[in-house]
Formats: sequence, C-alpha cells, structure tokens
Amino acid sequence: MTTQPISKSDLTWLNMDEPTNLMVVTGLMWFQGEPDWQQVREVVQERLVERYSVMSSRARKAGGTWMWEPDPDFDLDRHIRETTLPAPGDRAAAADYVSGRISQPLDRKHPLWEFDFITGYVNEDGEPGSLIMARFHHVLADGIRIVQLILGMCDIEGDVAPPAVGRKGGPANPVAMATGAAKGVAGNAASFAKDAATAALRAVPQIPGKVVGLRPDSFYKGYEWAVKPTQVTDAVSALSSQDNTALNSWRSASRLALWGHESRLVADQAPGVEKRVGWVSGLDLDQVKAVGAAHNATVNDVLLAAVSLGLTEYLHQRDRAVPSDTNFLIPISLKPIDMSLPKELGNHFAMVMFPMPLGLVNIDALLIEIRERMARIKNSAEAMMVFGVQRAVAEAPQTIGKSLTRFVANKSVGLLTNVPGPRAPIFLAGHEVAGVLGWVPTASDQSIGLCIFSYNGQVNIGIATDAGIIPDPDHLGECIQAGFAEMVATTS
Repeated sequence: MTTQPISKSDLTWLNMDEPTNLMVVTGLMWFQGEPDWQQVREVVQERLVERYSVMSSRARKAGGTWMWEPDPDFDLDRHIRETTLPAPGDRAAAADYVSGRISQPLDRKHPLWEFDFITGYVNEDGEPGSLIMARFHHVLADGIRIVQLILGMCDIEGDVAPPAVGRKGGPANPVAMATGAAKGVAGNAASFAKDAATAALRAVPQIPGKVVGLRPDSFYKGYEWAVKPTQVTDAVSALSSQDNTALNSWRSASRLALWGHESRLVADQAPGVEKRVGWVSGLDLDQVKAVGAAHNATVNDVLLAAVSLGLTEYLHQRDRAVPSDTNFLIPISLKPIDMSLPKELGNHFAMVMFPMPLGLVNIDALLIEIRERMARIKNSAEAMMVFGVQRAVAEAPQTIGKSLTRFVANKSVGLLTNVPGPRAPIFLAGHEVAGVLGWVPTASDQSIGLCIFSYNGQVNIGIATDAGIIPDPDHLGECIQAGFAEMVATTS
C-alpha cells in the first residue's frame, strides 16, 4: 500500500477516541477444544494482512493531513497475543478478561487491530474450549464490514451467508434536504439545530402553516419550551401515515436538534475509563421468528422488544424512574452490501436515533409501538442527516468536532446494532466456530452498547457498559433473556 489520505468518513472515528470511550469494535469467537493456533496465524496473515493493505498500515498525520502509511516495523507477533484464563476458566473469567482488555487503547504507532488467542476456557456445557478475541479500531471499517472481515477468515459450507443488508435508495428530495441540513454543521451545536430544523421545514412547507404555525426558527427557539419540544412534532407526525417521508424527516430533524441530555438514564454520573462486558447467548432464532409471526412483527422488532422489557425491568430493580422511551443510536448501512468486501474496507454507514419505548408490559402494544417507530425512521432522511454530522466532525477543527459529537451522542443512552450472521456453522483453520459475539463502542457520555448477532440458528447479544454506571451487564442480560422468555410464553 502506498501512502494515501484517510477518507473523511473514516477520520471521524479516529478523532472520536476518548479515554472514557474508545472507538474500538470487539468480537469474540468460541470453540469446543482448540484450533491449531499456528494455522490460525497463517489464516490471519493470508486472509487479512495480505488481502487488505490497511491491516499493515498505520495512521499518521503529515502536513496537517491524516494518512495511511505502511508500517515499516510491521510484525504479526505484535498484533497477536496468546494467553490462558485463570482457573476456573468459566464465563465469568472470560468476561473479566475481555472487560480488562476493552478499556486499553490500541497502539497508534502501529496498525490499529489485534487478536488474543485464549486457552483455558471452559464452555457452558463444562467441556474444555478456547476463545479468540478480535479488536479493530473503527477507523479501519464500520461494524458490518468488520464482521465480514472476521467471517472472511473462515470457511463457509454451502449457501449459508447472511442476507445482504443496507439502505435502499429513496425519494431524492428528502435526501437532498438532509444533505443541505448538514452543510452548516461545522459551526457549533446550536447552528446545527437551527440549520437542520430550517431545512426540514423548507422540505415540508405545508406543515408550519396548516398544522402548527411554526416559523423556520421555531425549533431553535424551542430550547426555551417548558416541555419536551419533540412532543409537539411527535404528535403532529403521528397523525400522518408511516410512509410520509417528508413529515418523518421533519420529525427526525426536530429530535436531533432539540432532544436533551439522555445519558443519565441508569445513573447520575459521567462514564469513567473502566468498562464491563456481559452477554446473552443461545436465544433460539426459530422462537424469535415464531413470536414475530404471531404478532406480525419482524425478527428485529422482537429482539428490540426483548431489550425494552429487559431494560425496563433493570431500571425497576435499580429504583430508577422508567421514562416512556429512551434513545438508542442505531447504525444504518448507506450502501447495500453482501459477502464481498472492498479492498479499502472503510466506513459506509450513518446513525439513526431510535426512541425505544419503555414501561410497556403488553407484548402486542410494545411490538406495535416498535414497528411504527422503526417504520417512520426507515421512511425518513434521518440517516443522511446524521451522516452529514459525521462528515462535519471530520472536517471541523478538533475542538468543534468533539463538541458536535457530544451534542448528538448525548441525546442517546448508547448504541444498538443488529447484525445477521451465517445461518450454518463456519470453520476457522478447519475448526468449527461454536459461537460469535460482538461489543460495540459508545461515545461521549453514553453508557450502554448492545450488539445483537445471529449465527447458526441462535442469537447472541453482547452488552458493553461503563463499570461505574452499570457494573453488572450480565444481570442486564438476564433481564433481557427473561423478557424474551416472557414473549415466548405468551405466544405459545
């Protein structure tokens, strides 16, 4: 690889690194027994390092421009470590090990990735096993492409690849509106609030005059409203059909511009450096589909409902107030992708803000609410709005970029992603992969990262939290699992 500039969409994630929230995506594979570690090394060298030149390049700033530069001291051994879990080597020991590692920054003097080959693990069935933990900085690629990168090391038998995912093209006007709304973002947070709202209102001029009589600067002035200003736009948009793209985009702009600080959902403190991980493993995908079929809901709807039920119960147990909803940022791929992977990797996604309903115990009501909210987001230009913000973060001076990042990130409690994986077993260096998990990074004051991953008929959920705010992510996982079991029981 020759020296070349880091793209704007990738640079955003390099500049977002903070000691309290590192922009590193973490994955975990587990096995019955142990693969041949030397063969695994050879696979990493052949299928990652030799295939993707960025894997042997470091990020360097030259003449004010960030560049990818071949690492003159590249050494595969520097990026692979072998370790043994302390006895008893169970799930708790594995969680402790991963928790300690995800708080450690990657070495910026060298390529920004690493693997841990972990022995001494005891699987949940009591049989000896092993683990591979992979860590990739977000500057290399977005989460879906990192999953593809890891799966690309493996052999897949038959037509078992996950379905292609990505955002399909929509009406031109809302996308143009969203792009225009982002042009002035590089100023400051208040500028974005006013610019986004003004552009949204221009896109739907019939709304201000005919419905609520708002002027183009009404959103900006809305900071002074005594109630949540988004209640007005939510109420207005609720009167329209779910596929009203212009009105849904107006609603999204108002939420992005005006929603307040959301990250204090679980505790009244800012995050620290120490993180904790937990996970839910082995949810039966057929049961997820059965619940969805019974309630006219998608697999994604059902899994979001399980998270909602679990988080509601967790808040009750912590004696925290349960609001009617809480925001999660959800990544949306801007380009449809399949199992092929571009040589340059890179980031090709934006975020949408999903207001997850909380406190609803009726399964039908909960799934209807989730389905409607997701439909309005899909039929809006919100992803392009946030993509404009991401571009602005990359192009703005670092101080302004960090301020803008906080402005958007702190409107949500964390990040939630749902990635479909292979539908049948995959093999690494000839050894079957028993399971796959992932943990997503969070930003600013966010405290929860949730990664839903389906593989070989099962669904696993990686839970990454701030140790001072949610010290027991496995207990949150138990609440989510109980919520899913409740949905299954009511469906049977």
